[in-house]
Amino acid sequence: MTSEDFLFTEAEFADFVGKSVSWARLLRRQQRAPGHIKVGRTPMYPREAIAEWMHANTVRSGGKPSA
Repeated sequence: MTSEDFLFTEAEFADFVGKSVSWARLLRRQQRAPGHIKVGRTPMYPREAIAEWMHANTVRSGGKPSA
């Protein structure tokens, strides 16, 4: 198993959710991004953290967060 199997770069994370890299960087700086690790100076996002973040930010119809 390689790191590519479960770690996303910031650009890959942004592309995965259909946003820009600057958006992902801003989210990280505001501490609103998925949990990440630093590999040297590079933030890397575990696949699990992205899935948990997406679940936590899912909105049901009516604008209410899902449980």
